[in-house]
Amino acid sequence: MLFFSCEKEAPELVEEQELITTVTLEFLAEGEPSQTLHWQMDNVNPETATLKVNIPYTVRVAFLDESDPGDIEDITQEVQEEADVHQVFFEFSDLNIDFSSGASDVRDSQNNPLYLQSIWNATATGTGTVRVYLIHEPTSKTSTTRSGFGGDTDVAVDFPIRFVE
Repeated sequence: MLFFSCEKEAPELVEEQELITTVTLEFLAEGEPSQTLHWQMDNVNPETATLKVNIPYTVRVAFLDESDPGDIEDITQEVQEEADVHQVFFEFSDLNIDFSSGASDVRDSQNNPLYLQSIWNATATGTGTVRVYLIHEPTSKTSTTRSGFGGDTDVAVDFPIRFVE
């Protein structure tokens, strides 16, 4: 007599990455008009933000899925709720910007800032680019380079920035 045992394997849980069709950067500074830059999949050439040097700007980043105009999904809320598995990273090209976490920024369970809200202060005039990354499942949350964070890139978007006197 032969017995065969077939044990069902637990299905592998696949977590799909969010669809991000829109990224916004909002710049706020005391005594200055607010500015908001929008990147959309259909229009990849966002306007340039013109900001002043030596003024601290509160910068808020948001991620949206606007693929269905009747059901716009704010992915930023998911990123906040899943702070342990997400990280926002800014990569500045041709710009001298000091940045830090904002007072209302979300922190993960290890107290690492997510950088959904940050403070930027440019020390010199100039024109350049900031690349905004949303990183999924980073292996580090304290790197100074994109490769140092590991994980997967949910989205990487370039925004032109100009700093004037």
